[in-house]
This record gives sequence, C-alpha cells and structure tokens, in this order.
Amino acid sequence: MYSNYCIIFDMDGVLADTGPIHFESWVKMTREIGVEFTREMFEHTFGQQSPSITRKLVGPEVDEDLVEKWARLKESYYQEMVREKLTPLPGVLRIIKDLKSNGFKLAIGSSGPPENVELLLSQLKIKSYFDVIITAADVKNGKPEPDVFLIVAKTLNINPKNCVVIEDAPVGIEAAKRAGMISIALKTTHKKEELFGACIIIKDLSEISITDIINLFK
Repeated sequence: MYSNYCIIFDMDGVLADTGPIHFESWVKMTREIGVEFTREMFEHTFGQQSPSITRKLVGPEVDEDLVEKWARLKESYYQEMVREKLTPLPGVLRIIKDLKSNGFKLAIGSSGPPENVELLLSQLKIKSYFDVIITAADVKNGKPEPDVFLIVAKTLNINPKNCVVIEDAPVGIEAAKRAGMISIALKTTHKKEELFGACIIIKDLSEISITDIINLFK
C-alpha cells in the first residue's frame, strides 16, 4: 500500500475542462470594465489566481480593492455559467478510484477560490475521495510559487519527493518543480512544447495507469 505517497490534482483542466467557461467569464467581466481580454492573454495566465490576472489586465495604478472586486465579479460569472455543465474528463474517475483503493493520499492543489473548487467537486461528485483540499484562500503566493503543493505535503506529513502533481498549466509544472515534486502534464489547455519539465505528458488521464504512476517513484 502507498499511504506515505500523495497524488495532487490541479482542478481546472485536470478534473474537468473548465477552460472555455473561464474564458467566457473573463470576457464578460472585462467588457464591463472596458478592458480587452484576448485568447493569448488567457493562455498565458491560465492557472494563476484571478486577482493576479486582473492586476495584469488593469495595470499597477488601479486600487487593490477594485482589483479584488473585479476578480470576484469574474468568479461570480464563472460560477453562474458552470452549474450543471460539468462532467469529469476521460480517465478521472478510474484513476482516482484506483489510487484510493491502493492507499494513496489524494489532494487538490488549486489556484481557484474555494467556492469554485467546492462547486466543481460537488458537481463531479468526487469530493469524498480527497484527503486534503487546498485553494487560493489557503496560500499567500500562487503558482508558479510552490506554496500550494508544499502545504498539501505538510498537512499530510508526506515528503515532497513522495508526491506526484497532475497539472495542465506551465505555472503548475513550475510550481511542482520548485516544490521538489514529480509532475504529470495534461494537454487540455496547453501544447506539449509548453509543458516541458513534466515527467509524463498525456492527452488526458485515460492514457495513464496506476502502474505508470507507481513507476515514477522508482
């Protein structure tokens, strides 16, 4: 059994393909405040925290309270759009069930606000599988800083070297590297060449088995 090992899942683009809904909600919010939000900007910032993205969009001169307000508005639009629309990406249910039955600790390490994480896990009906859930509310520094993944390891009292991170964004791959963790990358939101640094790069979790994950620790 593998009770001293942990698999940490990012949420967006790993458990469900929420990217299109995030993009739509960003476009809606930025149109309201008179700022352009492009597909290029979305691809460059996906995986980062909403206040950080908002700050990049509006510049350094805007008051922090207003930045936070606009970031919350974007998330409220996302939550409205996402209800009842989500299904797990291929392979998600199989791999988390296989990992759990073999004693692995499972965790969520997301840059999303807790409301989004709770909503997605509830929609997918998989919250009960996870031992620890860490969101943007729990960390001071978002990805690519390693804080979110290190907090998971500390909470579970597991050596970072015994953790595998499953991500879809370059900032997440970099955060895993800085945390001293192995990473698996999914090509949900980024091209293969953008995901360098991951030990395995796959289309989705249907292309990997628990044996493949166990072999990463050898």
